[in-house]
Amino acid sequence: MSPVMAIQNRLKVLLAEKELRENRKLTYRTVAKETGLAIDTLTAYMTQRVNRFDKSTLETLCSYLACDVGDLLKYLPDEDEPVKNKKAAK
Repeated sequence: MSPVMAIQNRLKVLLAEKELRENRKLTYRTVAKETGLAIDTLTAYMTQRVNRFDKSTLETLCSYLACDVGDLLKYLPDEDEPVKNKKAAK
């Protein structure tokens, strides 16, 4: 079976941290206005419905959140899949 979500984005968490740092509420509309991203794009990220991660969108979000791509995206391996070891295959 394939994993439901192998890569998870942390936009919700990072936006919550930004809200705390800046002591203000960040609505989808506010974030869209400040980043130039479409509300539909933000909604897809917030609800984990992104299938392809656009480089420009990632750059915009990382710049806005003052983070690296590794802070925004996390790889979650499927527990049912064996770990592939390249050295063992030699």
